Amino acid sequence: MSFTVSCCGWKEFVMRPCPYCGHEVPKSERYCPNCGRIRKAPISLDKYSLGMIENFKQCFVYKYADFEGRASRSEYWNFFLVYQLLFVAILFTCAFLSYISPLSSAVGVGVGLVILVLISVVMVIPSVAVAVRRLHDQGRSGGIVFIGLVPVIGTIVLLALMALPGENHTNRFGSPTGQVILTKQMAHEIGLIDATPTTGLTAGLLCAIFVLWFLVDRLLTTSVM
Repeated sequence: MSFTVSCCGWKEFVMRPCPYCGHEVPKSERYCPNCGRIRKAPISLDKYSLGMIENFKQCFVYKYADFEGRASRSEYWNFFLVYQLLFVAILFTCAFLSYISPLSSAVGVGVGLVILVLISVVMVIPSVAVAVRRLHDQGRSGGIVFIGLVPVIGTIVLLALMALPGENHTNRFGSPTGQVILTKQMAHEIGLIDATPTTGLTAGLLCAIFVLWFLVDRLLTTSVM
């Protein structure tokens, strides 16, 4: 007894569209032959020091409410820097649009603040989660994160704790993470977008944040005058 399957039906059964370029890829394949990327890395990425984009996606998407395990310094600070860059970029865009448009600066900044408040609400859980994992990396209880609720002093103390090195051995929260530098070739093989950021790239991101803050201040001052 034999069965026949139409060409279209067979294609739907064994093929799937690539989530990035839409090219039809066999379901058995992990990589898209058209763009060279995959839907999700087939291995645990905890041992790698990821690039900024991939690190942010890992914390925001795959570990959104993950309060278990550990997070390296690079995982926390790359997430923090990208978040800050997104924050000031939105504020700068709104201030610039209100500068070149008939709208007053108060309206433009007000719209920007509403957007930033919404983003901040969404980012609360992953931000706390990655901070808790960072404390776990040092062998500390995640409950220490609540010290950040103390105005000014609590924030400074918490940021200082985030900058301390983690334990280089397995502790009660798991094994160390972010110990392997991810090169461009390795990132391509795994199916990721970017590699471990260099010191120059990190410094450039910090400079971009300060420049954007300066431009926002100048735009607001000019609008008021």
